[in-house]
Amino acid sequence: MPREFILPDLGEGISEAQIVRVLIKQGEHVALDQYLMEVETDKAAVEIPSPFAGIAKQVHVKEGQTVNVGAVMVTFDDGDGATSTKSPPASNAIRAGSGSDRTPPVPATPVAPQPGKTVAAAAPAIRKLARELGVDIDSLAGTGPGGRVTKEDVERAKSGTPAAPSPQRLAQSHPPLPGIADVDKWGKVRREPLNQIRKAIAAQMSRSAFTAVHVTHGDEADITELDRARRSLNESTHGDPKLTFMSFLIRATCIALRKHPIFNASFDHEGWQIIYKDYINIGIAVDTERGLIVPVIRDADRLTLRGIAAALRTIADRVRTNQFAIEDLRGGTFTITNVGALGGTFSTPIINYPEVAILGLGRSRKVPVFRNGQLAEALMLPLNLSFDHRATDGANAARFTSEIKSYLETPTKFLLD
Repeated sequence: MPREFILPDLGEGISEAQIVRVLIKQGEHVALDQYLMEVETDKAAVEIPSPFAGIAKQVHVKEGQTVNVGAVMVTFDDGDGATSTKSPPASNAIRAGSGSDRTPPVPATPVAPQPGKTVAAAAPAIRKLARELGVDIDSLAGTGPGGRVTKEDVERAKSGTPAAPSPQRLAQSHPPLPGIADVDKWGKVRREPLNQIRKAIAAQMSRSAFTAVHVTHGDEADITELDRARRSLNESTHGDPKLTFMSFLIRATCIALRKHPIFNASFDHEGWQIIYKDYINIGIAVDTERGLIVPVIRDADRLTLRGIAAALRTIADRVRTNQFAIEDLRGGTFTITNVGALGGTFSTPIINYPEVAILGLGRSRKVPVFRNGQLAEALMLPLNLSFDHRATDGANAARFTSEIKSYLETPTKFLLD
C-alpha cells in the first residue's frame, strides 16, 4: 500500500525546513530507520529517519528546497498494490502512514510518536534497541552531541533512572532572547541570509560550545631569539619557502603534542573513553571573505621546518583561490588560530570539536623586561590555549603550553628534535 511520509513537526515552533541532503534515491528500497534526508532549520540540522520500510516510489523534494511542516516528502510503495491513502495532517506528521483505521503496533514494530512530539535524533541501532526494550525514543531528551539519543539514554529510560539534560536541551529550554522578533519596531533593519559556510561555522561552534567544557589558559613566550634565528636562516640560506613564525609554532606544537598526547585526542562521552590519536594533523584557521576555513596539514609532525613552511604556503594558495577540496578540511587533531595578525592579545577560542584543544595566538609586541638585572627589550607572543576540561585539567594545560613556550624561547632546541 502506498504511504506518504511528510515533514514531521520538529518542535520549537518550527514551521519549515530547508532540504540540505537527500539521502535516498527514487526506486531505492529503504530500511526501517534508514535516514531519508538531512534538513536544516533555524535551530539545527537534523537527519530524519524513515518510520517504515518500503520502496521509495517518488521523492517529492530536492536539495536546497524549503518545505513546510506537513509537506509530502517521499511516497513509499511496500508492494502490496493497494490504493493510496491520504497523508495525515501536519500535526500528525511524525505519524506518517498511521491512522485511526490501523491497529496499534505490536512491540516488535516501531512505535509511532503521538501528535505534537518531536522526532528524536538517533542512530538506527539506537532506535532498534529502543523498540526491543519498548521505549518510546521520541519522548527522550538526548544527552549526546547535538541532542542525539544515546544507548545510555534508552537504557536509563527502560530502568526508570532519570537522565541529566544535555547542554543543548538546557539551552533550548531557556526562554528566547527578547527583542529578536521585533527588532524592526525600533527602526529600519536589513536581514541577510547566512551562506552555507557561515551556517556550518554556526552549527559547529554551537555543537562545541554545548558539548565541550571550555577553559582557557593564557601564557606568553619571549620570541626575541627566535625572531633573530628565523631572520638569519632566511638570509643565509636564501631558502624557499621562507620560514615564518607559524612554521616554528607548528613544529613546537607537534613536539609538545607527542609529549602531551591528551591534547591530540578526542573525548568519547558515550563510551566514557579518551581516544588518543597516533597521527598529528594540524588545522590552521584561515580568515576569508566567505568565513572561517580550517585546512589541515596532515602528518605535520613528520615534516621539517621547511616542509611545514611549504605546506602553509600551499594551503594559503588553495584557500585564496578557492581550490581546496572538502577532504582538505577534514581529519584535524589540533587547531591553531592566529588572531594576532588582526590585533588583540587575549582570546578564548572555541574548540574545533571533536578535538580537545585549540591554540590561539595574540599579536606579538615589544615590551621592556629585565634580563640579568639589566633592562632590555623583548618580543613577546601571547599564547591562549582553550581545552576541554572533561578530558584534562588546568595543570596539564600549563605544562603543555610551557612545552611549546620552551621551544619558542630556545630555538636551538629545534635542532635536537
